[in-house]
Amino acid sequence: MSQDFLDSEILSDFFIEAKEHLETIEPNLLELEKAPDNLGLLNEIFRPMHSLKGASGFLGLNKINGLAHKAENILDELRQGSMRVTGAIMDLILSATDALRTMVDNLETSGVEGDVDTAPIIARIEAALVGELPESPAAEAVTAPAPEAVAPAAEPEPAAAPQPAGDADMAAFHPQPDPDFDPTPYALTTVGEGHLADFLEEAQEIVENLNRCLLAMEGDPGGNDELINDTFRYFHNLKGNSGIIGFKELNSLTHEAETLLNKVRKGEIASSQGLIDLLLAAVDLIEALVTRVDVETGRVEPLDTSVMAQVLQKVTEDGNVDGVAGVVPVGRQAAEAAPEPAAKPASAVVTPALEPAGSDVEYDPEDVALFVQTIEQQFEAALVAFKLLREDSAQKDIVDGLFRTFQTIQNSTGYMGFDEIKEYAGRTVGLVDQARNSDMDFGLMLDILEQEYAILRDMITAAIEKLPGASLSEPAPEAKPKASAPAPAPEPAPAPRAAPEPAPAPAPRAATRPAPVKPAAKPAAKPAPAARTTMPTTAARNGGSQAPAQAQAKPKASSTIRVDHHKLDHLMNVIGELIINRNRYAMLARALEEGQEDVHVVAQQLTETTYAMARISDDLQDTIMKVRMVPVQTVFSRFPRLVRDLSRKSGKQVELIMEGEETEFDKSVVEEIGDPLVHLVRNAVDHGLEDEETRIAQGKKPKGHVWLRAYHKGNSVAIEVEDDGRGMDPEKLRQVAVRKGIVSQEEANAMDDREALDLIFAPGFSSAEKVTDISGRGVGMDVVKTNIKNLKGSVNTQSEVGKGSKLTLTLPLTLAIIDALMVQVGGDTFAIPLDAVSETTKIEVEKLSDINNRKAVTLRGEVLGIVELAELLDMPQSMDERTVLPMVVIQDNDRRLGLVVDRLLERQEIVIKPLGQYLNNFNLKGLSGATIMGDGSVVLILDPHEIYSLSTQLGRKEPLVVAGAIK
Repeated sequence: MSQDFLDSEILSDFFIEAKEHLETIEPNLLELEKAPDNLGLLNEIFRPMHSLKGASGFLGLNKINGLAHKAENILDELRQGSMRVTGAIMDLILSATDALRTMVDNLETSGVEGDVDTAPIIARIEAALVGELPESPAAEAVTAPAPEAVAPAAEPEPAAAPQPAGDADMAAFHPQPDPDFDPTPYALTTVGEGHLADFLEEAQEIVENLNRCLLAMEGDPGGNDELINDTFRYFHNLKGNSGIIGFKELNSLTHEAETLLNKVRKGEIASSQGLIDLLLAAVDLIEALVTRVDVETGRVEPLDTSVMAQVLQKVTEDGNVDGVAGVVPVGRQAAEAAPEPAAKPASAVVTPALEPAGSDVEYDPEDVALFVQTIEQQFEAALVAFKLLREDSAQKDIVDGLFRTFQTIQNSTGYMGFDEIKEYAGRTVGLVDQARNSDMDFGLMLDILEQEYAILRDMITAAIEKLPGASLSEPAPEAKPKASAPAPAPEPAPAPRAAPEPAPAPAPRAATRPAPVKPAAKPAAKPAPAARTTMPTTAARNGGSQAPAQAQAKPKASSTIRVDHHKLDHLMNVIGELIINRNRYAMLARALEEGQEDVHVVAQQLTETTYAMARISDDLQDTIMKVRMVPVQTVFSRFPRLVRDLSRKSGKQVELIMEGEETEFDKSVVEEIGDPLVHLVRNAVDHGLEDEETRIAQGKKPKGHVWLRAYHKGNSVAIEVEDDGRGMDPEKLRQVAVRKGIVSQEEANAMDDREALDLIFAPGFSSAEKVTDISGRGVGMDVVKTNIKNLKGSVNTQSEVGKGSKLTLTLPLTLAIIDALMVQVGGDTFAIPLDAVSETTKIEVEKLSDINNRKAVTLRGEVLGIVELAELLDMPQSMDERTVLPMVVIQDNDRRLGLVVDRLLERQEIVIKPLGQYLNNFNLKGLSGATIMGDGSVVLILDPHEIYSLSTQLGRKEPLVVAGAIK
């Protein structure tokens, strides 16, 4: 059901309460599995499920209500003792809660309960209620409809049965979902950072315009030609845009709608109420598709649109909407009902599913001709680009044109079903993109890219020779580039939104006929559409472990915060004081202007008012921070289920122990910390803990333990992920890093054990003996460190071989305002976060000593390394003779370092500002952000963790010299 007709406040309350109910149900289910006879736990589960059923029924959310009602029935049977708690029943109820959570998230983000197929779960619950539930493996989270689960739901719905007697051909029309549909998310092909955002923005505008035009057509029974033409253009533009980025399902659906509108435009099909209903249903499905795109990852979670496509094709062929009446729901219900209709058409456009297993796939001659034409143009453009870059490799526009050339080749070959070539072209696109975004001279890449081009050309030529009536003309390497020298100029053609004419036109056409695009050269045993075959390939390239993590992190955090009304009352009082103080400033200004008071009197009053303003602003800041604070339990609640599933999947006994769930974080930190913690917990279970036999052989308990704890640490918050597993061997980590080329042997020998443990955060590093579908591919830990750094935090690794590992994330309480110590270095001012400052002092030069080419001082019995901050930041160093050195002692976890500065300034509260995308491209070491001072000047904020790392690297290269003082 759509939420458009419901009160927004009621819905908002429903979302919050539904999530609270589900968060209560799931951990209690896991506890019930350990204590099957605990009637109190059963009641704690039954009550929130009953409340969820009642709330969803009141709002008319039929799918949620129906599933919650069935889950309540089985819980009631368990309460009454009519059934016993078993692993299969726990899996069943957990799968129901997964589906309920997914539907609630879908309803909150897109306005519909989504395409979650609840019929198989309800069928299994009904089987359990009559004692016929078989034992089953651990239930997977329901995030998308499984193809095999859709068919049973369709059996009770013979869509054509209610129709009045009509012609036999129409009555035989039974569309059904594509049995080969793959719900695996796949990456879209975009050019530049803002391309996908622009596409989504324009797609939303087009959906709004389509709804407006179709409703206007409905109100004009005579058929307004201008409205029909506008509607046709909107479908056409969306088809072109979706084709450019490789959005297969959207491209296919809009093509069918465009084809139908074209017949309406020509007068071959009359505009009618049934036609408008059908097109509105298609638009609702288009809107659902658009909402499934994740801008941050550039990936889309596909939705099976085959039923709607078949219906549109049927109406286009027959010119009659009556034949599909009742098959597709009208209105916004179409978006959630489209994947579930019944049966397959007998008279639909030819698809591989209808082809005999051994037959060759037929290609549209127009598609073949356009493909060959596009490939020839891209080959010519590539030759021209190579020639121009040989003359001057610094031409960025030519490099960008070459990138788009290979990208167009990738899209076009993917459309034709040449999956192997598409994958190879994708790797070439990645090479060009990596080279153009780095500091290296692009000319160094030309030899490699020309070899890649030659290989691609040979592969494509061989494939084209197998297409009927197609051949690729031989280029004249010397003559053609000159004749077509301007070729790179029109190369940006893939970027325009409509793109009906330019060279990459086959990209928009790529999904216009998603069915017959399998090359004859492919084995006939796999007659699936190209759109279907490319998705597993993409998933395989990205690594199987990514998909579950992404599915876990997909739902966006709620944008609302529950606040105690006392805090809001206090906030209103503070704002009242602020207004009074503001008025006092105005009165003082007027008194000064009119000369009513002496200047010294006004100055005294101004000082008093400023003090009052400082008190009010501190109170206001403190109150706002408290309002934004939420307990970390909202993040921790997902991990009992995650550890349970990982435990069953890996065959290990694992117990998760959570501590400090009431610890409060800033909401912005809580929203970002979930994904890094998921990866750390997955690694702890998969790689950290040994299997049961190994643990017993080592004298450990068979059950492994993972601790997840949070606590306050000064002005920061710490989160620890600890396990009692095998631990990490620093020497083994060094050997793996050298073998993988991450560090040289000399660098590895110079590392201490702590630095060796930090190697796990290097990109591509993995010490796992085998890769599992949970982890082990060497991706992820570098992303964890990057995410924590973006949150202005740090990661500390501790491990003991045979006893376990502990990773500690230290994060600021808030990302907005921090206390900082201001220091002066080389005439510039810098800010050091006060959390990292252990102390400030001044040391005499004569007390310094040399230890391993490093300067050090003994400070209260501790040997402390010394380094000059100006040298670390590669700044001009003052050469004046100094006998006393101002020093800031910073602390990075349990390591300390003395930073020599020119001058110690005051402590200040500063507002953190990001450096911005442009400066981030320079990979500035040692800096975490900037702040703006009261006089408008910009002060850079140092990153203590990176400063410490820079000091260790500097010490290995050459003896350290503090200018003018340390000789």
